[in-house]
Amino acid sequence: MTLDEARQLVIEGMNYAAYRETDFSLYDSDKNRLFGSEHYKSGRPVYEPSPWAEGNFEEKMTMLFVWANVLNRSVSAFIEARKLLENENSVLGRVIRSATNWKTTKTTDEILGAKFVRTRTRHLP
Repeated sequence: MTLDEARQLVIEGMNYAAYRETDFSLYDSDKNRLFGSEHYKSGRPVYEPSPWAEGNFEEKMTMLFVWANVLNRSVSAFIEARKLLENENSVLGRVIRSATNWKTTKTTDEILGAKFVRTRTRHLP
């Protein structure tokens, strides 16, 4: 697995977790910020700024990565991708390292903010 393939796999896992748990998927701009370059160009129209970019982006991404880890705990490719990226000097590398020791006194709603609270009804297994 290449580093770019690992980045894509982890980012798509986080995107799935975002949509599954909050009904808000990551925007291309969020994915590109995680990827480290302009990689995602879906052409999807953007009518308002990404809710993920507001506030502490890395803290929100760490929470998504924690959720993605739970959802992909038995997927060997996801585990391999995480191991490839965990020491990388990048936003995604920092997110992965932060998730390893992620302990917060904040609630999920405090991290995500009011935009996410109104539609979030699903919970991780």
